[in-house]
Amino acid sequence: MTIRLSDVRILYLNELRSALRERSIVMNSIFLPIFLYPVLLWLVYTGMSFVAGQTEGFASRVALLAFSNEQRVFKIDLERDPRLEVKTSNDPLADIRNGDLDLLVEILPPAREAAQLTGNFRVRLTYDNSKDRSRMARDRIAERLRLYRDRYLEQEAGKLGLTPAQLQQFWVETNNIATERQMGQFILGLIIPIFLIIMVAVGSMHPAIDCTAGEREKSTWETLMTVATSRVNIVAAKYLYVSTMAAVAGILNLAAMMFSMKSVLAPLLGERISTFSFGIPLRSIPLIIAVTVLLAFFISAGMMILASFARTYKEGQATVMPFYFAIMMPVMFLQVPGLEFTPALAAIPVVNICMVFREAVAGVYHWPMIAITLAVETGCIFFSLWLAATILKYEDFILGSYGGSFGKFFKERLLPGRGKRGGRA
Repeated sequence: MTIRLSDVRILYLNELRSALRERSIVMNSIFLPIFLYPVLLWLVYTGMSFVAGQTEGFASRVALLAFSNEQRVFKIDLERDPRLEVKTSNDPLADIRNGDLDLLVEILPPAREAAQLTGNFRVRLTYDNSKDRSRMARDRIAERLRLYRDRYLEQEAGKLGLTPAQLQQFWVETNNIATERQMGQFILGLIIPIFLIIMVAVGSMHPAIDCTAGEREKSTWETLMTVATSRVNIVAAKYLYVSTMAAVAGILNLAAMMFSMKSVLAPLLGERISTFSFGIPLRSIPLIIAVTVLLAFFISAGMMILASFARTYKEGQATVMPFYFAIMMPVMFLQVPGLEFTPALAAIPVVNICMVFREAVAGVYHWPMIAITLAVETGCIFFSLWLAATILKYEDFILGSYGGSFGKFFKERLLPGRGKRGGRA
């Protein structure tokens, strides 16, 4: 059965016009990609910064044990630190467990050879690693100890006639050769791919359900199948419409994240945000758009196939959610720095798109892996179209009399060697 492009165009434009009148589709495919995730990320990072600021503002409650006159200077340093509150405790360990005390600073005698140095001592810090306040108290005391130790060593070196430079012996200098743009691209490569896939999936889910299960619920599916064109043209128009909405959602989200990323991350990075410049190489844009469109076609096909077996909109949502989570799970585990783009990853649908996108953002192009990715995604799309065309051959499915799920249909009708029930159209 051949496809008539004129019929597909008319039906496609009709689907788009209908979609723009549906509030849920407009919200999920247009407004959410532009506003939701940039605003959501900003709220999350602002909240994290607020909590961190509140934690930094707490005075750590510490108890001092076995301090002698030799540690008088160190004790004065601790008592003068505004971030520390020196308290007395009859049972420090119990108070730390109960949260009434954050840390115990205990002075111990120096070990063996270290005892030869005048005024030397050991320090034992007792804290509860399961409590944020206790860990922060440990870090603050460790910082004070480091400063005290540096002063102590300088004093001892001065007694021996050594200058601070001679005591230092060697210096460590760091040189970050990454530019501001490369630092920003690194952050984008970790954050953007996951949100792109989420928005493509969300952007396709509601249109896919609305044009299949939604039409069955409104009793317009059977009417649509009687129009003066083939069913293939009808399904092709619906498929192009869903894929368009998915691709638009992904591209809009990408643009919104690009323009807002600096403002979104500013609460978390603080002054360090000035060292980042968020931008995508212009030569990467065609590749990014291409893989986004391929991803939209693949996810839309899966969503439509599963949603077409549902009879109501709510049932359609329940049907496609496993597919939604299935495409999200592997990507969640791949958001780690330094992951190499291998042929094995290039052969996994959705994951390969994520890897191509992450490398394209940084201006890196592994063309053999990109070729494998394009081939795999194209193959998945053609398989989905073949599966949809095969399903459309069954009259009971077209008329809505088939009451099973996709899994049941696949086992009964599509697996080789199983009896085929239901007449073909």
